[in-house]
Amino acid sequence: MKSKYLFSIIVLLSSLPALAKQHHNHQDKNEWQTIPVASQMEIIDPSGQSKTITPSCAFETVPNPLDGTPLDNSFQFYFKQGKSKNVLVYFNGGGSCWNDATCVASLALEAVEGDRPTYNPSILQENSPVDAGGVFDDSNRRNPFKDWSKVFIPYCTGDLHAGSSEVVYTDVDGSITGFPGAPVPVKHKGFDNFLAVQDWMKTHFKGRSWHKNAIDKMLVTGSSAGGYGATLNFPYLQAAFPRAKAMLFADASASIVSEGFVDDVFRSGSPWNFENTLPTIFRSGLGTYTAADLNVDLFQRLSYRYPRSRFAQYTTEFDGVQVLFNKVMDQIDQGNTNPFTWALQPSDYLYFADWNARMTASFGQIADTTRNYQYYIGEGSIHTILTDDFATEAQPHPFYDEQSAQGVRFTSWLNYFVNARWFYPISLAYEAQ
Repeated sequence: MKSKYLFSIIVLLSSLPALAKQHHNHQDKNEWQTIPVASQMEIIDPSGQSKTITPSCAFETVPNPLDGTPLDNSFQFYFKQGKSKNVLVYFNGGGSCWNDATCVASLALEAVEGDRPTYNPSILQENSPVDAGGVFDDSNRRNPFKDWSKVFIPYCTGDLHAGSSEVVYTDVDGSITGFPGAPVPVKHKGFDNFLAVQDWMKTHFKGRSWHKNAIDKMLVTGSSAGGYGATLNFPYLQAAFPRAKAMLFADASASIVSEGFVDDVFRSGSPWNFENTLPTIFRSGLGTYTAADLNVDLFQRLSYRYPRSRFAQYTTEFDGVQVLFNKVMDQIDQGNTNPFTWALQPSDYLYFADWNARMTASFGQIADTTRNYQYYIGEGSIHTILTDDFATEAQPHPFYDEQSAQGVRFTSWLNYFVNARWFYPISLAYEAQ
């Protein structure tokens, strides 16, 4: 941010009201409700038409890690009722997959090396808000959202919460099925899952006693792949609750991708069926998006279409997971489909430098060309900030520990973004050494 505004920033942030008075009750894990979802539903889609959706995860079952027996992998989501009329809608992260290499071959990483595949196909693993910490820790007095209702949308489809298709990929070398060339059907139903959650939300909130203004503020947010899900589905949630003061915060999802990825995914006929799932403001760009401008394009479209809404992004300067995915995409573009060669190496410093330069430029360009967007770039390489999923010893609770951008606490910055009556964009970044 320009130095002449620094004094104004500090004054604004230091004058924020107290987040909340401390209370001593520990978070009751039983407050979270698990909401089951039918495998087939009839809903009214965003265009007002009747639509059949089939919510599901990538696979109907997943193997029990103890004995290999199949476990039910049906989609479900979580809800916690808050004390206020504000709602936080959170899209969980978990990678992505869009071809044979990422959707099938990468699964061997976990089986052989115990490492993460490029996406999480399981509803049972890393898909719960219980003990996630951060924004879900309602016992922390510094949590700006401790009194908000919360909707937690798990992610098990590899499609950035925006797909509606079933694609048969190929187990090229047989590493997963034991049969080279075997077909592997993968359900990219993230958009169906989102529509099921949104349909439930419309019934739940509009059916309450204060239904004429069921939601005051609504923060649409998510981490990693969930940040993209929040971004791509924001227009639908805004349309579903037009009276709500809707805001979008994308955590660790800077859209720094390869040209091959954009050509494969952001086009008509993509494996995720984006031409039938994306909101109109994004769908109109299919076939014209470029890797160089994807992040700028997405947020400019949102900013111009919703001038009264607020938009923000967060990342660290060298986010290791985002850099890894940038490498994976680049390696695939070069024809390398062997997932065992994709891990980041000490020699990959150019990937970090390239990612940082492109991320910084895109955040800056959005801030310079819009009036309702701001960013926070922290130092280091930690991935995501809203939960403790990627916490380190140095930062055991990133949501509350982060203050590396000009000494401003992230929670204060986000609290201002959400609650300031008159919004003045405050973009902050670490000071490069």
